[in-house]
Amino acid sequence: MTVLPETPTADGAERTTWMRRYTLDPALADEFIEFLTTEVFPARESLGFTIESMWLDADKSQLTWFVSRAGGSEEFAAAEKEWEDSELRAGIFAGRPKYVTAKDLREVTRLR
Repeated sequence: MTVLPETPTADGAERTTWMRRYTLDPALADEFIEFLTTEVFPARESLGFTIESMWLDADKSQLTWFVSRAGGSEEFAAAEKEWEDSELRAGIFAGRPKYVTAKDLREVTRLR
């Protein structure tokens, strides 16, 4: 199978994509999706991340989304750590319920 490039950047630069799969409390899934799309995603996008797509399974127990950023794996990891440690993120998540009960996070390569 041919490996396709990640989402292209305007200048053709390297791009890294991560899959983020969350096990959710189904009763909070709709609230969590609203929170992600209105608060988390805009904040991440302001820091140079691109939300590629988001998928929810039929019983609302698994949410999978793909996030990318220009640069290689090391640059992505550094930007991700900066986001995780930021006051911006801490403020956004302060006082929120525990939407996510487990996470599967990994770098992925687009094949098709």
